[in-house]
Amino acid sequence: MGNDNSKDIQTVGVSRCSLPSLRGRGWERSWLGVRFLLIFLLLINFGIKGYWKMKSYSFDSQLKEVWETCHEKGFSEDYCILVDFSRPSGEDRIAIIDLNTSSVLDTGPCAHGRGKGNSAWKPSFSNKEGSRCSSLGHFKIAEKSYSATVGLRFALDGLDDSNYNARRRNILIHSSRYVGIMHHLTSYLPLSDASWGCFTTSPAMLKKIESICDKSKKPILLYAYKSS
Repeated sequence: MGNDNSKDIQTVGVSRCSLPSLRGRGWERSWLGVRFLLIFLLLINFGIKGYWKMKSYSFDSQLKEVWETCHEKGFSEDYCILVDFSRPSGEDRIAIIDLNTSSVLDTGPCAHGRGKGNSAWKPSFSNKEGSRCSSLGHFKIAEKSYSATVGLRFALDGLDDSNYNARRRNILIHSSRYVGIMHHLTSYLPLSDASWGCFTTSPAMLKKIESICDKSKKPILLYAYKSS
C-alpha cells in the first residue's frame, strides 16, 4: 500500500508539474501563429505599396480638359493640381502638374472623407452639407490662411454641380501629421478625423502646393476625378 501511494503521489506530482509546461507550449504556438500572420500581412502591404510605386501617375485623358478649363476660365496655364481617387489614399493620389511640359512635378498622399459609405479602400462622394464625404470635379484654389486646428490651409470654391457646396462645407486643402506618417506604412489610410471631405495631404506635400500657389499670378485649378 505504501509503495502504491508513493507511486500515486509521484504521478500526481509529475502531472501537476507538467501542466504549466503544456500551457506554456500552447502560448508559444499561439504567439508564433500571430507572428507569422503579422509577417504575412506586412508582406502583402509592402507588396501593394511596391505595385503602386511602380505604377506611374497617368493623367493623359484629363490633360486636354484641364488645359481648356484653365485657358477659358482664367486659371494658371503653368500649373494645376490633380487628385486621382482611383489611386490609394496612402500613395501618389495628389499631384502637381506642369502644364507647359505635361509632366508630374510632385506627388503625395491624400486622405478622403470618412462619411457614410466610405472605407479605407473605397471613397464615397457627396456634395451634401454634413456628409463628411469628398467631392469630385473642378475647384478653384482660393485664399491661404492658418488655423489653430489644421495650420496652413487653402480654401476651395467648387465650380461644378458635384462640388458647389465646397465653401459651405468648409472643404480645404490642408495637411495632417497622421497622413504624413501613415502613408509610409500603408497604401490605404484608415479613416480618421484627418478628413471630413477635405483634401488632406502630408505636411511636405502641402509646402510644395503652397510654393506654386505663392508664385502663380493666376488662381490654380484643382481637379478631382476617379478613373474607371
